[in-house]
Amino acid sequence: MLEVKNLTKYYGDLLAVDDVSFRIEEGEFATLLGPSGCGKSTTLHMIAGLVEATSGTVHLRGSDVSDTEPYNRNIGLVFQHSALFPHMTVEENLRYGLKMQGFDSDHDDQIAKYLEMVQMTDHADHKPGELSGGQQRRISFARALVYEPDILLLDEPLTGLDRVLREEMRNEIREIQQEVDVTTLSVTHDQSEALSMSDKVIVMNEGRKEQAGAPQELYEEPETQFVAEFLGQSTKFEGKVAANDPPMVRASNQEIQLASDIDTDRLDGDSLSLYVRPEKINISTAEKANGTSNTFVGTVSHVEYLGHRAELEVTLDDETTVTAFGNATEEYAVGDEIAVQFDPEGVTIV
Repeated sequence: MLEVKNLTKYYGDLLAVDDVSFRIEEGEFATLLGPSGCGKSTTLHMIAGLVEATSGTVHLRGSDVSDTEPYNRNIGLVFQHSALFPHMTVEENLRYGLKMQGFDSDHDDQIAKYLEMVQMTDHADHKPGELSGGQQRRISFARALVYEPDILLLDEPLTGLDRVLREEMRNEIREIQQEVDVTTLSVTHDQSEALSMSDKVIVMNEGRKEQAGAPQELYEEPETQFVAEFLGQSTKFEGKVAANDPPMVRASNQEIQLASDIDTDRLDGDSLSLYVRPEKINISTAEKANGTSNTFVGTVSHVEYLGHRAELEVTLDDETTVTAFGNATEEYAVGDEIAVQFDPEGVTIV
């Protein structure tokens, strides 16, 4: 449905987007994910035709639309803010969206269909100022979908909503996207939003594409240190290969065993970054440390109770901080001696 080839954007001497390429298949929900200023919104705006690319091309359904005006690309766009016309009713906002795409005025059934889809049928005669922020966002989606575009572009559409409403809206957006079966490209800096909603995530950093793939693939198999550190939480160890049988890395005061199928010959002599996700770390009292591989004793330096779990930071004797999840029903206190353990298969190598 969408193919971006070598897309680049300079603002004067500032390189905002650096040779970015990716594909999105028909019906996929894809997300451009990265920190503020990484070029993701600029990329989205070039796809929409709102920003002219310095070089590179945008293809929709196999056709190069790089020089096509935005209103001729058959793209639905939802901005960070609702961007509804305040003097128009909800119905008039949708009707205006149809008009701008060249549809005639006789589309009452189409308008009714999408108002029902976003659960706003009872508010058709209301003006935006009479609606809550979440309701305004629903109308923005309905207006972007009512003329049934080839692709829907979402520019941080949940900005400004509280946490509970954000979670409700992202579930609704995904359900609507699947019901309509519209190819969607979203932009966000929120990792949980990207991982929970997307079929494909394209991670960007400093204007470049770092890695693209399914959420689980990026989380479990990051190809760069940036992806490993940006997506979710991890404990990082740095060291060099110290043994081959079993595969072992010396990281400061720790000897960390790797999975037995790791090709250490390829890694021999290299400096490695090892990452372990907190859900892969087991914790116990220091007295119960079982002495199996990758078991280290440290001191609890921070505890945060999050209702369903406790999040612990455990400082080892070389000042490495290990992040682990504990049972919220257990009591942990700063200063407690605690053992952390993780299996060799739980170690990701970058």
